[in-house]
Amino acid sequence: MPDYNLYKVASMALGSVCASLGCYGAFEFAYRLEGSVSYLVIAAPVVALTAALIPPLAEATWRSGAYVKALIWWATLVPAGAVVFFAAAERVHVAKAGAQAERSALRSAASRAQAALTRSEASLAAARAEANAARAQKQCGPVCRAKLAAEAAAQADVDAAKRELLVAEKVATADSPLQAPVWLLPAALDLVAFMAIWTGLSIGPVKGRRGEPGRRRRRRMQRRSKPPARRPVANDNNVVPFGAA
Repeated sequence: MPDYNLYKVASMALGSVCASLGCYGAFEFAYRLEGSVSYLVIAAPVVALTAALIPPLAEATWRSGAYVKALIWWATLVPAGAVVFFAAAERVHVAKAGAQAERSALRSAASRAQAALTRSEASLAAARAEANAARAQKQCGPVCRAKLAAEAAAQADVDAAKRELLVAEKVATADSPLQAPVWLLPAALDLVAFMAIWTGLSIGPVKGRRGEPGRRRRRRMQRRSKPPARRPVANDNNVVPFGAA
């Protein structure tokens, strides 16, 4: 019996947590759509809670003999579970889309930094060629000094572009080749909530030596309690058994 209580409490606690998360997700999703508290916003968590309780209700209805009601309960689980599923799926989609947009922006910044570095290196090559031609002169006049200064400025631009590219490449991460689909987390949340609450409300006592005796044990006890059947004594030719009066 203690094992039964432990499993029941653990299952109900897990199911309650998952069902609460589903209710909160449905409420948040409906509130974002409505923009204010309305009957639809309040109905969303109520439907989510009902979806978590439908499996034990359908099972109890089936056991009571109301098979049509039980089938209708199972059919009701489809739209009720869809409320929780799509609310969580929308949240996961928004979170994944935001992260992907951020990574895409960082990769675009790295691409722009690479293009800027390429242009700076081309300008540096042209300025260096003119500066080398100016250095070949015997005297370096104003034009020569201007070309040398242009080379130094181009070199500074290249160094700055390299630093910007390094910073951009550090934060620009590629997408993982293995990504969970959007429906995985909502489906897992719904299934865990349904099964945990269903199990917690319908689990029976554990059969064992310390618990209630099972069928086989009860049958063995009944056999042992019955007195052994007496065998009939043969009495041919009216022979009286020994010891009979």
